[in-house]
Amino acid sequence: MKIQRTEQFLRAAALLAAIIYSGNILAQARPSCSVEWTGNGGNGSWSTPSNWSTHQVPGPTSDVCIPTLTTADATATRSISVHSIQVNEGGSLLFGSGKVAIATSLTNQGFVTLDGTTLSAGSIDLSAPGEIDSLNNSSITSPAFSNTGTVSVGTGSTLQLAENPVQLQSGILNGGSWLVAGVLTVPSNISQLTSQGTVVSIDGPGSAVQDASGNNALATVTSVGPGAVLAVFDSASLTVAQGLTSQGVVDVGSGSGGSLTVDGTYTQALGSTTNMTAGSLSATVVSVQPGSRLQGNGTVVSSIRNNGTVAPQGNLIVTGNYTQTSGGALTEQFGSTLRVNLNATLSGALNVTINFKHPPTVGATYTALTFGSLNGSFTSHTSGFMLTTNANKIQVTKQ
Repeated sequence: MKIQRTEQFLRAAALLAAIIYSGNILAQARPSCSVEWTGNGGNGSWSTPSNWSTHQVPGPTSDVCIPTLTTADATATRSISVHSIQVNEGGSLLFGSGKVAIATSLTNQGFVTLDGTTLSAGSIDLSAPGEIDSLNNSSITSPAFSNTGTVSVGTGSTLQLAENPVQLQSGILNGGSWLVAGVLTVPSNISQLTSQGTVVSIDGPGSAVQDASGNNALATVTSVGPGAVLAVFDSASLTVAQGLTSQGVVDVGSGSGGSLTVDGTYTQALGSTTNMTAGSLSATVVSVQPGSRLQGNGTVVSSIRNNGTVAPQGNLIVTGNYTQTSGGALTEQFGSTLRVNLNATLSGALNVTINFKHPPTVGATYTALTFGSLNGSFTSHTSGFMLTTNANKIQVTKQ
């Protein structure tokens, strides 16, 4: 079953980090199998006795194992009650619109799909590369739900968590990849994304992470930690009700865009990157600090103070002022443009790169910067190019 597409690099980055993070978890002992899926019945159905090693359908005392490269289809089974379930890496288990009660543990390193499922378990260990995909309206009740793999909520679908996952305590989300193309409900708000491999992605119109009252659970986010990722894709929108500081990665827009609104200062700290792709970033001001980078195309609905690196890829629009300090750099491939609607105050460097497969010829010209008004000038620029300042633009010519 297909879940709404999210950016593949997010999955890959989260997977690598989660494998490292969850190394100790993977080493923990799991229940032994009392019944194993074989699929020998030939129809893939959970309710067929001959699909099981014991030739009996699992019951309340069964410790169930789903081996690698097998798929057990329980979508037609309305009620399932077992002692434990273990899904091995590469194995798949599909649940339909019924009730699934697991007395002790669900351990998943493969793929579990919930399609309108009400799932309860004493504990859930979702370890990389494991994934839980939610379709339609599903819910999970578990007092010990640990996600160091991936939870994915499909387009138009909802997934409700009755208790906070282990990774979300006191407003701090510390681990796991949460890819939301529908609506994910968690009991409490999220104030910080911390640690390598923590990924929150909202992807598509109407997608959201909300609290139990239906309010935006990400409105309280104040920081994105080193190695963490916050992404707003494909016409999704997110409003943060205060300033936001990022030491990780913030992605705004992909496909049909996306919008991030910060009701305060958006601060890019050392080591952080903001990627923009046809999206919009709104804030009272955007502060690009040393060792950080804002790059891509789309629109920054505020002023920018650049003491790090701003790197247009295509056209990057700034609706307010643009101030570049002596430590800042405007870095762009030949042909890209920073468009500043109001005043540009310049210092620092203009770095021009080229496409080595299609380098510009001598005399070729592009517009590096447009502005409403101008103060100052770049104090350095890449050799082999000449800068010409006109009434409302700076042009670059290949020498």
